[in-house]
Amino acid sequence: MAEISPTFDIRPMTDRAVLEDLLRLRWSDGSIFVRGRLLYPKDVEALGAYLDGRLQGIVTWRVEDGTLYMLTNNNITDQRGVSTALLDAMLTMGRQKGFPFMRALLTNDNWPAFRFYQKRGFRIVAVHPGVVDMMRQLKPSIPVTGIEGIPMRDEIELEIVL
Repeated sequence: MAEISPTFDIRPMTDRAVLEDLLRLRWSDGSIFVRGRLLYPKDVEALGAYLDGRLQGIVTWRVEDGTLYMLTNNNITDQRGVSTALLDAMLTMGRQKGFPFMRALLTNDNWPAFRFYQKRGFRIVAVHPGVVDMMRQLKPSIPVTGIEGIPMRDEIELEIVL
């Protein structure tokens, strides 16, 4: 029997204080590195996934040089389907706004996300060797190793046509 996923209410995160507090918990010291530079909560937009009025996850994004970049996709509970619902909302938003494609950025150790996005049609369009090593000099809190002890060194860009 197939498991039925709940229907999430996906909406913009308009309370910047809540968004910034949440991102500070998810991003050590409140910043993330993206495409070779640091971004802070004030630099991103976000959608939240709610179930019964409770926040279940967030996806952050921004537009740079006409490209829609999905920066993070976080399930903050144990509720299944949150990341998929957030991704679907981003794809819909990107299509509605007329973007030809959307990109997702991952570190080389993040194989669960790598699998998640490839299964949904994303393709590798760029690998930035050594970017994480470079960013670690600016942000020493970036771990040397990531998931399952894999050395974090590179940033991978995935893309899906909208």
